[in-house]
Amino acid sequence: MTGYVIFAGCILVLVIIYIVLRKDIEAHSIESMIFGGGSVGSLGLTCSVFAAWMWTTSVFGSAETYALYGIWGPVTYVFGACIAFAGLIGILAFLRRNYPRAATWLEFMQVRYGRRTKLWFYLFAVIVPAYVLIEQGVGIAMVLETFFGSSFRIISFFSVIVATGFVLVGGMKSVLVEEKLGTMIILAGFLLGAICVFAGTDIVPVKLHEMTASGSGLAGRITVSAVQYFILAIIIAFGQIAFDPAYYLKAYLARDMKQMRWSYLLGGILIWGIITLAASIYMGYAAVSSGSEVTDLFRGPAKVVFSLIIIVIGISTIAHFMIGMMGIFSIDLYGTIVKEDGSDREKIVFGRIMIVAIGLSCASMTIALENISLLTIDVFCAIFFAAPCVPLVFGCLSQRNFGKLPAVSTIAGIIGGLIIWMAIPGGMRMSQLAGVASSILISLLVMLIGCVRRMPYDR
Repeated sequence: MTGYVIFAGCILVLVIIYIVLRKDIEAHSIESMIFGGGSVGSLGLTCSVFAAWMWTTSVFGSAETYALYGIWGPVTYVFGACIAFAGLIGILAFLRRNYPRAATWLEFMQVRYGRRTKLWFYLFAVIVPAYVLIEQGVGIAMVLETFFGSSFRIISFFSVIVATGFVLVGGMKSVLVEEKLGTMIILAGFLLGAICVFAGTDIVPVKLHEMTASGSGLAGRITVSAVQYFILAIIIAFGQIAFDPAYYLKAYLARDMKQMRWSYLLGGILIWGIITLAASIYMGYAAVSSGSEVTDLFRGPAKVVFSLIIIVIGISTIAHFMIGMMGIFSIDLYGTIVKEDGSDREKIVFGRIMIVAIGLSCASMTIALENISLLTIDVFCAIFFAAPCVPLVFGCLSQRNFGKLPAVSTIAGIIGGLIIWMAIPGGMRMSQLAGVASSILISLLVMLIGCVRRMPYDR
């Protein structure tokens, strides 16, 4: 029962946020619903980036790597993700400087490669966010089921549904406020946990003075497997965030380039990196040394605090991805395939219908992922997300009009990567790395052909 009460309390907070803001929200205005009424301050943007990037996988997946690679697991996970996020900042800066009117990466793809190619890449603008938000529902449900016996299916389903409904009625303005509040809760929760560790209270499984450089592996040499995972971590993270439309929408809200860069650096690399690295090393070490799962480490009041943190993390991330998808459906897809001169009301209604359909689909999918490791889910999709990164990066580096070639390179990369992944014998990590590397290299090879050979659609 406790799990349901905590979950209901978080829903109540979302309702209160909407009630407080509803007078300032114009339900059928693109400016209000998608762009939050204008620019956002540095603090708000930093909190938004942090809350959106702090996933349930950031907590569980990173700690889980400790059992696989020792301390180098969390280190490679965090530094790989930070490198990928730095790549995203580079793309955002490029678009802000060269395509200031492009609010999403899909608008950039149309300018560079044409309308048909952009339509193909809508697939990744939907699949990638859908996959990540499904992960968040699974993470929330896993914690409440483990701690309090709450129904995995009920919690996972309604985590997605609640966040979808919040975005439907509150739009970007409500999401930004929720993310600012969520950041405060997350930071306060981790700070409380850190104090408990330093003070050596009874609610933590391992005291700070008990953590040594031997035994369970707080020290150790980096292995080939850890290096392989480091490469995978960079590719996986970049594929997950490079196609996330919400980061582009939020960058569009920044007053200038400087504010955008610093907010994304602070929220997505510095703050996120410090908290994730510290938490994952501690929880990973504690789990390995005690021979238990990460969720088995928490006792008494710590269960409630940790559950609250995970719910806030999950809901913030789901809402982030949902507002991103509603944005591309409303301001881009509607005008591309339905009617170019549609009214704001028509565009918003279309966007809402689309995310309701996606929300219901994703909520249903979370039910099927019970007892599945979040790290396993993360790595499994790497091949699909690697290939389309190549045309996106090429669009920033090359001025050639490749036309349909980006779609061809993506398809070839995915198919080739899957074939290599299934054909390569050996360990699981080696086959995954081979598949991901093949996905990138095949896609890259096809794009390079377009550079050395004159294409019929060159300008």
